[in-house]
Amino acid sequence: MVYTEQVRQLASEQNFIDVATAYTRNNAAWGTIHEYGNITLSEDSLIVFTFVIGLTQSAYRLKIGSYYAHGCYVAGTYTGLAFVAAGTHMVKMEQKNVGADTGHISNFQLGKAKFSDTKNSNLAAYSVPVSLTIAQRSPPSFFGTLKNAIWAIMVWAYTPGAQTNFENVGDVSVNGVAVAFDFFDGDQQNWTVRIQDTGSNETAYAYCFQSKTVGLPHTITITKRNAATVVHISIFACPWLLAGIDNEPMTLNFSQGSTLYLVFEPLNADPTKNSYIGKVRAVSYGDTTDFYSTASGTGILAHTYTFELVDATSVTVIVNGLGGCISLIGLDER
Repeated sequence: MVYTEQVRQLASEQNFIDVATAYTRNNAAWGTIHEYGNITLSEDSLIVFTFVIGLTQSAYRLKIGSYYAHGCYVAGTYTGLAFVAAGTHMVKMEQKNVGADTGHISNFQLGKAKFSDTKNSNLAAYSVPVSLTIAQRSPPSFFGTLKNAIWAIMVWAYTPGAQTNFENVGDVSVNGVAVAFDFFDGDQQNWTVRIQDTGSNETAYAYCFQSKTVGLPHTITITKRNAATVVHISIFACPWLLAGIDNEPMTLNFSQGSTLYLVFEPLNADPTKNSYIGKVRAVSYGDTTDFYSTASGTGILAHTYTFELVDATSVTVIVNGLGGCISLIGLDER
């Protein structure tokens, strides 16, 4: 019997904006470098975006509806995620000169993606801790049960008239902003990526990706050293999202002799995606002795393994690749 599940629900996926045109602006005050028009969401949605910033001495911030979803000031290609409430929202990029350069943005894309087994908190101004639980599947799926999900916390912050800094563990910064999980262990986390403010340019942006247990509540707390600091935040949690850290999305439970199929895809970026089937031993001598099967690559990556001798319940699937996702799971059960 062959079972498949498309955990990336492509039937609901949409590309709203795809504009390669370069837009420029030369002004020392904040203003719109380009409006990309309205998007209309029939449901709360995971928004995926990418854009290219040219030149070096301008500040930029991406606004979706009433809230900011990204900030940057160095030339390069930027990608990101934001969970946005249902409704109609204007999408625009704002800019101001930091030095002598003219603002320059091109290759802007933005769309909607959807996955199974998700929880979210929509893009909004942060006010109180957010607690979310991804439910365990009941009954279990053909592959087994869910184990861990990636929690993605995306934050833009500014302090009026002052510089804002994102704090990692042990940092003490003026107008610092920190993130923690779960009151019961008081876990402050390091930010996965920090774009610190320069002066008071209102471009501070960071995100934190962590692997957390499915079936338990997890509380995200943002701590601000200055009460006047404004934080815009959205949260997306899903077992099928990949991160730069290892995640074990599922606990396998099916009969010996079966073949497991996993398909990985780019989401907001096309990183090298890595998949491992096996288990780290009591004494590890590296991947070649810990794992019975591995797969690695960019683009669309398929990983197939037949459990001829190995008992599926004794091993696990470990995946990583920040910017990618698991899109499809299959099982040929014997």
